[in-house]
Amino acid sequence: MTTADFTTKFIELQNNNKKEIDKFDPKKHNLLGSNSVKIQHSNEFGKGEYNTAIMYLAPYDLSGKQVCPFASAGCSSGCLNTAGRGGMIKTGEYTNAIQNARIRRTRFFYSDRQGFLKQLIKEVANHEAKCKAEGSTPAIRLNGTSDIAWEKVYPELFAMFPNVVWYDYTKFPINKRVNLPKNYSLTFSRSEANHDQVLDNLRAGRNVAIVFSTKKSEELPSQYLGYEVIDGDIHDMRFLDPKGVIVGLKAKGDARKDTSGFVVQVI
Repeated sequence: MTTADFTTKFIELQNNNKKEIDKFDPKKHNLLGSNSVKIQHSNEFGKGEYNTAIMYLAPYDLSGKQVCPFASAGCSSGCLNTAGRGGMIKTGEYTNAIQNARIRRTRFFYSDRQGFLKQLIKEVANHEAKCKAEGSTPAIRLNGTSDIAWEKVYPELFAMFPNVVWYDYTKFPINKRVNLPKNYSLTFSRSEANHDQVLDNLRAGRNVAIVFSTKKSEELPSQYLGYEVIDGDIHDMRFLDPKGVIVGLKAKGDARKDTSGFVVQVI
């Protein structure tokens, strides 16, 4: 099922009010996780030095609330929300437990900010304690499938956990996210609608993630726009990347069919 199909059918489900997703329950549900294939692969690459946890919300306005204010049409169509287990939806159905969990978390964030923060602090503390016990550095990515300026929503979070390495991708213009906490690393994410901002970010020392049409078995271009391209699929720990580079990502899922310009075509 494509992202567009999922979105259409899920909104139809909500409009028809056939099924209500239960509210977030701290005794049963969680905000952070580390069992996605990408994060597991990344943690394996880190060889125990870093341990990453990630939070997946329902992207763009799928939950009824917008969490990706600078999402483009191409970005939404090629969203990784339905990649992997998130897209494993049975024939005749239009959602699954993973999608429901993402929507549940997003609605919790908008309906009870203080309760959400309390739960997030608890889970971050647990992740940090686990990492300390195993001798690794905790890393956390809050925007797995969202683009929220957490340094503005919960600025105290980064100071409470100075030993956690926080990182994210973002499509926010560079002047919208300034004076970041020292332990928060951002990688700008290119789309077909923000190409003019790519060089601005690179010149300012922020790395830029770009999706290329390169096939899985092929090598990414070594340079683009005069800047070095590194392979961003090797791991997800963007805070380890050298500065002033392009983080190349190979198109996956629906993005391989992109015609919007979101994916840079490699000849």
